[in-house]
Amino acid sequence: MVNRSVSLTEGSQYEYIKCVVVGDSSVGKTCLVCAWACGTKYSLERLVKTPVSTVWAIDHYRNDKEVLDRSWCNVDGVRVSLKLWDTFGYHDKNRKFAYRGADVVLLCFSVVRPNSLKNVQKVWVNEIQACCPATPIVLVGTHADMRFICKDSGYKTMTKGLLYKEIKESDILTPEVGRQVAKEIGAPYYETSVLTEYGIEELFFNVIRAAMVERRKIKFWNPQLRRVQYPLIQKPMKYPQPKLPLIENPGQVRLENLGILLNSDGDIAFDVQGTIIMAYKICLVIAEPVFENLIFHWNNQQCCLSRTSSSKSEKKLENKKEDKKNLIENEEDSESVAMEMGSFKFSEKGSNSGRMMNCTGFLKVEEKLHGNRSITYVTVNPEVTPRMFHLVLEYLYQGKLSKSLDCLSELKETADLLNITSLSLTISNLLSNEDFLNLQVEKHFYEDRNTKLQDIGLDKGHLTDIKFLLEDGVVSAHKPILRARCEMMFAMFSDNFVEAKADQITFPGMDRMTFKALLQYLYVGTVPSLASIDIIAMIEAANRLCLNHLLRLLEYSIMSELTAMEERGEDIVEDVLTLLEPVQLHNADKLARWCLEFLCTHYLEVQQRFGKVLQNIQPENLQYVERNRWPPEWYLRELEYYEKAVQESTPKLLIQQKTQFSRWQRCKSSCLCFGGRRGKVVLQDPEDLMA
Repeated sequence: MVNRSVSLTEGSQYEYIKCVVVGDSSVGKTCLVCAWACGTKYSLERLVKTPVSTVWAIDHYRNDKEVLDRSWCNVDGVRVSLKLWDTFGYHDKNRKFAYRGADVVLLCFSVVRPNSLKNVQKVWVNEIQACCPATPIVLVGTHADMRFICKDSGYKTMTKGLLYKEIKESDILTPEVGRQVAKEIGAPYYETSVLTEYGIEELFFNVIRAAMVERRKIKFWNPQLRRVQYPLIQKPMKYPQPKLPLIENPGQVRLENLGILLNSDGDIAFDVQGTIIMAYKICLVIAEPVFENLIFHWNNQQCCLSRTSSSKSEKKLENKKEDKKNLIENEEDSESVAMEMGSFKFSEKGSNSGRMMNCTGFLKVEEKLHGNRSITYVTVNPEVTPRMFHLVLEYLYQGKLSKSLDCLSELKETADLLNITSLSLTISNLLSNEDFLNLQVEKHFYEDRNTKLQDIGLDKGHLTDIKFLLEDGVVSAHKPILRARCEMMFAMFSDNFVEAKADQITFPGMDRMTFKALLQYLYVGTVPSLASIDIIAMIEAANRLCLNHLLRLLEYSIMSELTAMEERGEDIVEDVLTLLEPVQLHNADKLARWCLEFLCTHYLEVQQRFGKVLQNIQPENLQYVERNRWPPEWYLRELEYYEKAVQESTPKLLIQQKTQFSRWQRCKSSCLCFGGRRGKVVLQDPEDLMA
């Protein structure tokens, strides 16, 4: 029984114990002393700083009443004052003065510094035997928490001292190693952690027991010393289950910028005061309703004209007229002319007649040939200048407007003339110094654009200009959107590749379901429910097209789904085993690490249920899982050793411990009538130990 809150008025007999603390430098002697004597709390940030050799002065017991009061405790019914004497860890220092009058020596080493344990027998035991051969020794391994903290990602990224030594896997010593050394030097073994406060009180209470058991051999007539137990066995430090690495949510992808498409080719041409400015229909339609009405109404009229032309052709074929005559009758009355504006050449031969517009900004819409493809040709009101129209397109593509423009008034007139309401509102806010309102305008602009892109581009499939031939079918898409949202697609549709002018592209190894999910991400920045897609195929597609954000988003979504399933009590071990190697193959590194750590923390379950599957994974994965398994194999052995000792029906272990504190086998001098004792003291009746 132990108790640190002792009233000094109770009884009249006290025991005073001097404990000398020795060990190599930087093993944590001073921190251990301060944690007991002063109740000092330590943080990891403080402990990882470059260690500085310090000594806790013994004068604190004389000058600090609080420290003196904390030195008193009650151990097994005996009131004891334990005073600690800290020492330097340098081997060449003379510590004879410190050893003088010592009742017990606390020998420290670090469980993550193998050399400090080697020096226990090489240096410190020899020094102790030379200075105080009859004094009991207690061996303690410090930094016990570093066995698992050193593997934590937070610790690895933490800013450490300049001379702080990193801990390697080979540096970690198991309790079994420390206990073996303790057995060889005849000392009980304990471990401590000043960070978690594990084992500190237990250590010093048993240090007191070791000293009083030795003192009992001299003061055998003292009745209160008879109640003192031998140092007890320490329960292994609980090895916490490692936390699985968190995969951060990458957030919503920024899809608003289509500015990369400015000044490039297009499928609609605007004649602005004789200057041809090209654009993409899909980009305009999803940006402003005025272009939706302009383009779709014109396309519908074209369909009607096409159907009328087809009916006339059928009648003329029935009348067996020549094809040449049929074509001539369907031509417009206007002469065939060629107009060249800018770098584009449009031929009116075979083109449809223009339609006059009611909108004041756009005067006429025609369909003309540009090379071997048809392009919609729009004549813009001559009041609009090329510069203003280019700024309008820049806003429609990017959804933003620069504050530094020096022509806002003129641009607003152009926006009003073209009936572009969102741009007009944005400029009005800038002119009235209320540009903060534009944040909401931009938000609505992007939301409306994504909604239209989902409806017009994905659901209805309007204005598509490319077809992908997949493993199980064909899916149409829009080149401009793909170019703007995917660097691989931008390169593929450039002039350097044959796909740039192709109408159909073969995409091997891709199915329709996965490609449609991929298009949904590229168009509107969302991913369908994981239950509705092939996860592995989607990860493969993201890696194949170098879509890093999509890969991170899939990793986060899969991790979140698996975590939620586990919290609901569902079994996910088999799913994680199945995912591990495919996600590694397709560079989903964060998810692969999460899977590995999950297998490590569930090692016993995985080994028991899926042992054969586990043995068939890649050798490097298997080695990692076995090396980082939880709980570690050495911890299970320690736990088994402790439970076996506690459940032992006879105090055999206590008898063995008693022989470790035999004063006579280490002391060379004789004392009164006890000088003739040479053998080990072994108690024959175990019941005497329980007294």
